[in-house]
Amino acid sequence: MRLRWLSDTSLVVSMRLLVTCDMGFERELMRELVELSGARITSVLSGRVFAEVSSSMLANVFRSRIANNIYGLLVVEENVRSLDDVYRVVKGIDFATLIEPSQSFAIRSERIGVHSFTSIDIGRVAGQAVIDSYMQARGVRLRVDLGEPDVEIYTELNGSRLIVALSLTRVSLHVRGYKVFAHPAGLKNTIACAMLRIAEWRPGEGLYDPMCGGGTIVIEAALQAKGVEVPCIARRNIDWGVLARVFPEAVEDLEKLCSRGVAEGERIHVGVDINPVFVEGAVVNAKSAGVDDATLFFVGNSIAFTPKLKELEGEFGVSFAVAVFNPPYGYRMKPGALGRLYKEILSALMNSGFSTVVFITSAIRVSEAVLQELRFTEVDRLKVVHGALPSIVYRLKF
Repeated sequence: MRLRWLSDTSLVVSMRLLVTCDMGFERELMRELVELSGARITSVLSGRVFAEVSSSMLANVFRSRIANNIYGLLVVEENVRSLDDVYRVVKGIDFATLIEPSQSFAIRSERIGVHSFTSIDIGRVAGQAVIDSYMQARGVRLRVDLGEPDVEIYTELNGSRLIVALSLTRVSLHVRGYKVFAHPAGLKNTIACAMLRIAEWRPGEGLYDPMCGGGTIVIEAALQAKGVEVPCIARRNIDWGVLARVFPEAVEDLEKLCSRGVAEGERIHVGVDINPVFVEGAVVNAKSAGVDDATLFFVGNSIAFTPKLKELEGEFGVSFAVAVFNPPYGYRMKPGALGRLYKEILSALMNSGFSTVVFITSAIRVSEAVLQELRFTEVDRLKVVHGALPSIVYRLKF
């Protein structure tokens, strides 16, 4: 089966996209894409969502806070088992409308499964196919530039399924660009946003991170509350040249989006950490992101700080009912210390009147033992991958 990139319905040109996310968060990405762009989801694989979006709504896909990379699908071909098959499929694509004769290109290839060849082989063969296809169509030999190409072509062979796509992002959108301070065990911005969705937190509500580290969760919540859009703070990540050539109206829509003003900040997004260096870093990151007027960070013991925060709700003018955090995983802690920490913070949140708690951890045995001991009645678990670590996102309802 071959899927083509563009399809004409009666009045609307639609675009087939591949949108990637961290493994385990596909459901949240699907929901977000539908909400933002009215996307029709056509398929889901591990860390990959395939969707069809009308050209008039394409710009809204870039507003995703969970997506890592966005590609325009050129071909999805089944039963690709050899390098000759790869060459045949790629050569059959018309690149003349996608690449100018004076432009350079590069192939970015991935391979998943067992094959008698490598991803480097796929890249080499696919690259030659692009050159030959373009030479046949335009009589011009395209230049290859692996360092800074004008156009990137993504190829992925997963088993016998070959995906060929046009990169619309040059850098993963999780790189927002505002992080001056890098926490040694920081959370990806896109995962933080997925966790906020899982917590069912909404802009305008209070948000608390009792182990805030570099402040990613708090800052991402504040960005949402102020209406700061991802493509406006991650402009360098988008391939504006390719987008302007293929869908100039999407560029116009994004420029209009980023020319809008943002809302005034309310300091109802609060983080605390026991490490003053981390808190200082969180403050610096918040200022860099332009949300220092919408965030508050404190140095302190979260076990003791949590009930005090609830006592101050009147001064904040908002209720703190949702806590989202990325706790330590215990690699540098003494045996038993991690379990005590998890038990104490979860107990503090429950006893202080929080209604929803979401946290991510790879310390699954410790977490399960604590949850069993505390006997929470409503626990949702989502298996994900954080970095290279199999992890679980827990959602507790009190």
